[in-house]
Amino acid sequence: MENRIAAVIKRYGGDETRLMDLLIDIQGELSFLSHGITAEIAKALNIPQVDVEQTVSFYHFFAREPRGKFAVYLNDSVVADFCGRAEVARAFEAAAGCPFGTVSSDGVAGLFHTACIGMSTRIQRR
Repeated sequence: MENRIAAVIKRYGGDETRLMDLLIDIQGELSFLSHGITAEIAKALNIPQVDVEQTVSFYHFFAREPRGKFAVYLNDSVVADFCGRAEVARAFEAAAGCPFGTVSSDGVAGLFHTACIGMSTRIQRR
């Protein structure tokens, strides 16, 4: 794991101002960002671990545990409910073979709830 983290950091020249890019790529490599991983990142960048932790904890798309190769985030707002969210959720659960809030047994798909992502005005019922 250490080598994979080091390779990503090297790709960005050890530039701490590229922290978001680093975190996205490292999570892509490892599928999550545990406290141990954030400690390694902070040490390699020579920055306080709290700087890495606050970034990871702020953005919902960063995960502390494996989320599956493909993570699906479904809007759980009232608008989504009115537009058929339950039906969409059932379809995803049937296809993935797991309920929301979990990862499929093969580790391929993770299904998760998320707050409104700001696209509710684009929802069209058919």
